[in-house]
Formats: sequence, structure tokens, C-alpha cells
Amino acid sequence: MGQADRNEKIQVLFAGQKGTAKTDINGYWEVSLKALEAGGPYELQVIGRDNRINIKDILIGDVWLCSGQSNMQWVVNNVTNAEAEKKNANYPQIRALNIPRRMELSPKDTISATWLVCSPETVGRFSGVAYFFARKVYEETHVPIGIINSSWGGTIVETWTSMEASNTLPQKRLNRYNKDGKLLPPIEYFAQKNQNAGRNDYPSLVYNAMIHPLLPLAIKGVVWYQGENNVGNAEPYADWLSCMIGDWRKRWNTELPFYIIQLPNFDSTNKKPLWAEIRDAQCKVLTVPETHLIVTSDLGETHDLHPRNKQDVGMRVALQALHHEYERTDIVSESPMFDHMEINGNKIVITFKNIGSGLEIRSRYGCLQGFAIAGEDKKFYWAQGKLENNQIVVWSPEVPNPIAIRYNWENNPDGNLYNKEGLPACLFRTDTW
Repeated sequence: MGQADRNEKIQVLFAGQKGTAKTDINGYWEVSLKALEAGGPYELQVIGRDNRINIKDILIGDVWLCSGQSNMQWVVNNVTNAEAEKKNANYPQIRALNIPRRMELSPKDTISATWLVCSPETVGRFSGVAYFFARKVYEETHVPIGIINSSWGGTIVETWTSMEASNTLPQKRLNRYNKDGKLLPPIEYFAQKNQNAGRNDYPSLVYNAMIHPLLPLAIKGVVWYQGENNVGNAEPYADWLSCMIGDWRKRWNTELPFYIIQLPNFDSTNKKPLWAEIRDAQCKVLTVPETHLIVTSDLGETHDLHPRNKQDVGMRVALQALHHEYERTDIVSESPMFDHMEINGNKIVITFKNIGSGLEIRSRYGCLQGFAIAGEDKKFYWAQGKLENNQIVVWSPEVPNPIAIRYNWENNPDGNLYNKEGLPACLFRTDTW
């Protein structure tokens, strides 16, 4: 697709195919060609009335949209072992498109950005998570991978959701902006408020500028790393993220798979378990079909909101994508997740799903960490535990009659339950207190 003069005839030549189109009243045109096998490079020719454009070194492969806030925006220049990573980044079949960070009051159709070929000279500007994800997928499949980095630090999920989709949410989710009904268009809202707009002041503002222009592009799926700026407001988060997922799928007209990176461990100055609550909200989004959760509770840095180890984050996303999108069902990709519990006297027996080749406790002394149980008084105490027949058995002398259990329900948890493939168990709680 592209732009030319109104009613101009356009001819497109690509890989032995020929397509024609005529621009609309606004000068836009679009040509559809048959899908090709992964590979390249190819050359594209676009011929108009008075000029011809040749674009070389085009690859056929999969394009992934990588979006969210600062931990997705975080570039390779700033990751662990950055210089070594850059030196070895000779992957010309990985390409990256960095979307300019901006907001708009209404949806925009175009952006100004350039695809970068992955090399030691360019990779430092790539999103770290996106690059390490793409590298693993490419190494395993040899399919060229394009990564679109549309992320902006400090943004909330609401601003990534279109106005039309936001207005489908229950009124209680909109009360922050309007307690008397549906949301006004941003231009009207800020005019009434007589104030300038900030990126997080209203839904849709970042969507308008950083997602809407991408809708004509065919993408394989979405990697989503966001939530830090919604910490402290977890209760509506699952509804907003589910709404955003449905919105993007509707606009791309396909059931895009979403790979949600759960927030890592972090020692927040607020001792309430606010980070656990947002991680739990991210878990709840798994009720939406074709969504997947990447657990990173062991990859954070206690006093740094931006952990430098993006390699393992990207690797874990890649494992799931390889399993679900590239038919590598031999790869164990999911973290152990709570399935059910049974109360047996003063003990609770927990069964997990996604155990891979088996569960393991990662401790040189074999001590299980991270579990707490409570009785009718609703007071939680740290539990002792053991691994038995791929189930976890926990108990506490302070809780003779347990009725509820939590795992890793902290901002900076130290749970040490994994499957043998090295993927950490996801947090959970069985109470609603």
C-alpha cells in the first residue's frame, strides 16, 4: 500500500507477480499478492504515472508486534553483556522497525520509520526482549523474523486501547474518566477540560499514534510486556487488557496470539503485595483464547525496575511461540500452574499442570520456599513443604486446620519451585480475602 495522486494507476511487480490498483479520493492505494514461502531477498517495483520506486533486499517471513512499556522499550545497548551480544549479532534475516513514541487525539494512518537489518552496528537500538526472542525463533526455524517495537515507557494499558473498544467496557471501568456514561472523543474531552493531554490521561491516545498506523501490516502475533504503571490498580487490569486484546484482534481481523510477559520480582517500597496483584491480574487474562503467560518471577532485580537480563525473558517467550506457532510440540514451554488442592488433615496437597518432565525444588538443601497457608482466622503463615510424586505437600504448626494457600504472593518473591526444564512456577492464591 502507499500514496500517490488521486485516481493514479499503480502497478506493482514482486517475485514474478504483478498487481495493479487505482488510488482512492485521498490518494491511497493497496495491492494484494499471493503469499510466498519464507525466504528472499526479493526486489519490489512500484510504478506510477511519472515515477518508479525500486525497493531491494525484501524478505518473506513472520512479523511480530512487540509492545508495552519501558521493559519492552529497553534496548540491547543496555542489557547484560551488551558488548558481547552486539559483537555476535550477525543476523541479516532479522529486521527491526522502531515506532516513534508519540500520542494523538485521533487515529493516524501513517508513521515515519525505517526497517533496520540486524548487525553488530544496528542491534544496539533493537528492543532487547524482542531481539532475543527473534534470535531464538530464527535459529530454530530459519524463518526471517521482523520485529516491530511499538513501546513507550511509563504508559498504562488504557492508552493502548482504542476509543471504540474502551466504550464497550462496563461503566465501572470508565468512571475514572466519565461517571455519567460513555467516553467522549479525546478532542471533545480535553476541550471541555480546557487542558492539554498527557499520554496516560485518557484511553486511546497512544493507540492512535503507535498501533492504528500498523493495522495494514500482516503480523504473526503480539508480545506484550506492560503493567508496571498499572501497579496499585490491579482490579480493573484484566478487563482492560482483555478488551485491548479483543480490540487489536478485531482490527487486524484475525485471532492474533498474545504472549503476555508477567511482571518480574521487584522490591517495591510499598510493602502491600501490589506487584503480586498485577501479576495475578495478568494470569486472569488467560481465560481469553490464544493467550499465553511468560513467568519471570526469578528474572527481576530487587532494587531495579529495569532488569538487564533480557536474554532469558526473550528466550522464554520464544519457547512458547515455537511450541504454539511453529509446531515445535517437543519443546516444554509453559511454567507450572496451579491446578487444584486437597486438604488432608493438617496438610494441603497441591497439584500443578505444565510440569514438563517433572517438578523440582531449586535449593541446595532441598528446602521449599514461597508457600503460605491460613486457617479460618485468615492469617497466613509460612509453610514447610516437600515434593512428593510431582505434587507439593505443605503444612505449618501454626495452622492445624488449613483452608487456603498462596504461592509467591509478594512483590519480590523467593519461591523456588520449577519444572525440570527450568521454568518457574506461577504465583497463585486460593483465597479471595
